[in-house]
Amino acid sequence: MSLIISLTIASALGTLLGNMGLFWIIGNMVKRQEQKQKEELAKLQTAFLEARQKEVERMQRYAKMEG
Repeated sequence: MSLIISLTIASALGTLLGNMGLFWIIGNMVKRQEQKQKEELAKLQTAFLEARQKEVERMQRYAKMEG
């Protein structure tokens, strides 16, 4: 009887620890991917702001030339 209880508890504990480990690994992978996406978004924002600033400067020069 105690063997069955021991095996049941060991099986439940092993399953619980295995699932927790799997969720931890998946969580770390998601966190890494999210960080990469944030970095890419920051690069895109910087590139957009630079392009927008160049366009504003170009339009200001054009306005000066026109009058």
